[in-house]
Amino acid sequence: MNGEPSRPNNRVIGALAYLLGFVTGIIFLYLEPYNLDDFVRFHARQSIAFSVAWFAIEVILGVFIGVMPRPLSGLLQIVQGLVNLAIACFWVFLMYQAYSGERYRIPELADIMDQVAPPTAT
Repeated sequence: MNGEPSRPNNRVIGALAYLLGFVTGIIFLYLEPYNLDDFVRFHARQSIAFSVAWFAIEVILGVFIGVMPRPLSGLLQIVQGLVNLAIACFWVFLMYQAYSGERYRIPELADIMDQVAPPTAT
């Protein structure tokens, strides 16, 4: 099957799992009948992990911007804007991969996600 979902509708649901970050990830992780589909569960779990990582990056950069002197904080705000743009582009890429029926694994994040919450066998 090469990571292909069982129904075309599940590709749309897999992409929608990324739409509102961890909110839609949690919804599709526990909503019947999508919680029984491995493809949807994979993308819902990855959406949760991705949005938590994005939030952590925002908090870390926000703290550094808050404590640095004015010229350095301005430079960090520019860096934060560029990081947000790159992460937003990657977020759209993840949605596209899910819509295409692929199980794209974020290299380091997927390994951490599997250690924290291993996928369940259905």
